[in-house]
Amino acid sequence: MTASAADLTAIAVAVQREWKDAFETRNLPRLSGLYADETAFYGSTATLYTDPAGVRTYFNVLPPSYVRADYDTPHVVALGTDALAATGEVTFYTSGPDGLTALPYRMTHVLVRSAGRWKIATHHASPMPVRSGH
Repeated sequence: MTASAADLTAIAVAVQREWKDAFETRNLPRLSGLYADETAFYGSTATLYTDPAGVRTYFNVLPPSYVRADYDTPHVVALGTDALAATGEVTFYTSGPDGLTALPYRMTHVLVRSAGRWKIATHHASPMPVRSGH
C-alpha cells in the first residue's frame, strides 16, 4: 500500500520534531540514533560523516551557542515504500551577547524505514542563499 502525500509529510515532520528536540537538548546519543547505520551526513563543515558515530562527532564539536532549530514543513518525495526525501528550510539560532541570531539553511533528509523505524540515511545542510527577484 502506498502512503499518501500527507502521510509521508507527517513521517518527515515527526522525524524533524524528534531531531529538533534532541538537538536543542544536546542529547547526542538520541540525536545520532536518528541516523541509519550507513549514512551520508554533510552539516555545516566540509567533512562527510558516514555513520552515527561520525554524526555524533559532528554535533559534539558544534559550538554550544547553537541553541534552537525551527523547521518549515518540507516538500516530500516518495522514493519507494520504505524511503522518502524531505527537502525544506530550517532556521538555526545561535545565542550570543546580543541575543539570538537566525541562520537560515536549506535541509534535505532522505529517510529509510528499517525494522519499522524511520531513520535518516542522508543529511545535507547548506546556508540559505540571499533571495533574489527571480
